[in-house]
This record gives sequence, structure tokens and C-alpha cells, in this order.
Amino acid sequence: MEQSLYAAVARLEYERRRYLRSYFQSLGIPLGQGQPRVLAYLLEAGASSQKGLSQVCGVGESTLSRSIDRLAEAGLVVRTAAPGSRRSLEITLTEKGKSTAEQLTAAFRHEDGLLSAALDGHTREEVISLLTAMTRALRSAAPYRPEESAPAEQEP
Repeated sequence: MEQSLYAAVARLEYERRRYLRSYFQSLGIPLGQGQPRVLAYLLEAGASSQKGLSQVCGVGESTLSRSIDRLAEAGLVVRTAAPGSRRSLEITLTEKGKSTAEQLTAAFRHEDGLLSAALDGHTREEVISLLTAMTRALRSAAPYRPEESAPAEQEP
């Protein structure tokens, strides 16, 4: 039986999390929805709104709010008033958060190397291009409705 794309992507994500989980726990990162991605993004961007983090990390705003609470409790991020806005908050890394984020991005790079080495003749860029195309297809599609017909499968 042929494996579905859904199952293959879900299995890869499961194995990625399993591979890094104990290391992230040793860094004191509270594991949940998107905490490592939040830290990595803030290391690159410097600061972000909660809404911006939600979009970049692919986590709903209410789930992300709880994740940020946990990161703040761990002393990894702080919320401050956003410049020019009394109502918006900006999330930034603490010094401890920066150090932790640097360590976890090194782990992401290592993992990226392992995954790239397994591509067997395909280039990393090809795989990223295909995954990006699939992401765009889902992003631009109307929400799934069971009463609508499924798209026809394409020949390879």
C-alpha cells in the first residue's frame, strides 16, 4: 500500500520532535506548541508581536499565548509595550533566552544536516521547493468541505 503525503509528513514531524525533545528539555525549554520555533524566530528577528509570531510559527494565537506564558515563566522571553502602541505587546528574548535560542538553532542546523544527507541524490533546494509548493497549495485552497469533490490525483 502506498503511503500518503499526509502520513509521510506527519511521521517526519513526529521523528523530528522525538529526535530533539530530550535536548530541548535539557535546555529548559518548556515543550509544547511551537516554543522552539518561537525562540529561533526571535533570535533572528529580535522582537515580534504575538500575531506575527503566530503567523510565522504556524500556531494559533490562543495556543501561542499559552506558549509565550510558559517561555516567560522559564525566563526565556519578556513582553513589553510595543513602540508607538499602548495596546500591543512585543515579545523579545531575555539574555537567557538568547543563549538558549543559539543552542537550539545549532541543534536545528545539525538536524538539517542529517535530513539533507538522507536525500539520496535530490538536492536540499528541490525538497524545500516541493514542500513550499505544497504549503502554498494548502494555504490558497478553500477550507475543506466533505460535500465538495476531492481534487483528482495527478500522474507523477
